[in-house]
Amino acid sequence: YQRSSEMAMRVAETVSGTMDTESELFASRRTDPPPLLLLLDRRDDPVTPLLNQWTYQAMVHELIGLSNNRVSLKGAPKVPKELEQIVLTADQDPFFKENMNLNYGDLAENVKGLLDAFQEKTKSSKTISSIADMQNFVEAYPQFRKLSGDVSKHVTLLGEINRLVDVGQLMEVSQVEQELACTEDHSSAVSEVENLLRKGISEENKLRLVLLYSLRYEKHSANRIKQFCEEIGPDGAQVVQRMLQHYGAAMRSGDLFSNNSWLAVTKKSLQRNIKGVQNVYTQHSPHLAQILESVLKGALAENAYPYMGTEPATPSKRKAPTEIIVFMIGGTTYEEARYVAEMNSANPGVHVTLGGTTIHNSQSFLQELMKMQQSASAPPVEGLPSVNSMSNMVGGMAAMGIAPPIDRKRIAALTSSMTSTLQGGVTAAMSKLQ
Repeated sequence: YQRSSEMAMRVAETVSGTMDTESELFASRRTDPPPLLLLLDRRDDPVTPLLNQWTYQAMVHELIGLSNNRVSLKGAPKVPKELEQIVLTADQDPFFKENMNLNYGDLAENVKGLLDAFQEKTKSSKTISSIADMQNFVEAYPQFRKLSGDVSKHVTLLGEINRLVDVGQLMEVSQVEQELACTEDHSSAVSEVENLLRKGISEENKLRLVLLYSLRYEKHSANRIKQFCEEIGPDGAQVVQRMLQHYGAAMRSGDLFSNNSWLAVTKKSLQRNIKGVQNVYTQHSPHLAQILESVLKGALAENAYPYMGTEPATPSKRKAPTEIIVFMIGGTTYEEARYVAEMNSANPGVHVTLGGTTIHNSQSFLQELMKMQQSASAPPVEGLPSVNSMSNMVGGMAAMGIAPPIDRKRIAALTSSMTSTLQGGVTAAMSKLQ
């Protein structure tokens, strides 16, 4: 468990006690090395839930909202009534299963491929010329209808995401977010944040930019936190104050920005130079990645992550676990879930399961922040107002999102032609049956 988190310690004690009292439940399966339950605290990484997201599942959750595998498009323009409520689940939707962790550019291409496949099916339905053809079509009709529904659903979602990207100027906003999260360059950060704050982006995106800047440059001697807070008004300044009190440098135990030591800075710089940056919008890697890499190497520092309960023998301690259950107190994110899925895929024989108290997007994370008690252990941030009730501010916040630079006009055209294509295909097929 994470030593710096009192909550993680309490949960570890409770789980360990339950395992002792219900030992028979855990005695049937003994493995070497034994499975590892790793209890972490969201407090060590407030950056990940603040960022605009790029992959399909994460973008849907950030931009629109995803709850119990359901997406509500009620109120979105040009969405048919039958598509106002959509179910997104990998168990029932093969296309979603294959594309849930893809970035927006690859997703758009695959949706186009899905539409092309549907159009081919539609063309084949027009060649019904015999009783045998009719029988074959009737047998295939359930699959035909399911394909029609999948195409409608995913093209509609893609169209709404595309609209929100344009409305929120999210491509430009996200690039600065990524630089704030990944690059230590104060003068450039000040210039980029100032530029966007004056550009007329949404209040929600202004707030997130100032939060990200404040988290990274909180200890910088020439930081502009006070000046930026003046740009976002007293309500926004209070959110910044609360964020730094609960998630600031004094409350974190890990090296979130890889800048706590010369060695960490050098290592990060070498990694960027060797691997390069394939996409400016996907530079960020969650802090969880550093922790899991240490776990897989059997090098997780026990002074920061001690064992609770019966400790394994010394030889087993040095052996990296192959079954890992990570539970994030304070909520996890779909960006972290994507990283875990990629880690499982890249490491055969290793299985990581990720859970948390909730799955955050930026809106839910900030709402939870404002429910926290004002921290007595963290000093107030100089120059910022004290934290008061934020009900008006939080109530007005709406999650936005981001997409990579692709031809969005082509996606919009694809979306607008979707309804007529589907209706035409189904009508033609049904007229043959009639």
